[in-house]
Amino acid sequence: MRVREGMSTVVLTLGPGHTLRAAARLMSQRRVGAAVVLDPDSPGPGILTERDILDSIGAGQDPDTERV
Repeated sequence: MRVREGMSTVVLTLGPGHTLRAAARLMSQRRVGAAVVLDPDSPGPGILTERDILDSIGAGQDPDTERV
């Protein structure tokens, strides 16, 4: 088996207006551990990972108000 055979061709993308909870819900539904964040005001794309969400919640940030 080659890596490309196990990978998805559809990438989950989020915008800067998504909350961490919404991002976590979408990542869980699609069974992915990361999402690409596209912000028109930034020079390039970013990546949000499961670890980023865990770190944010561990730091006491509210997943319903904190934006990706």
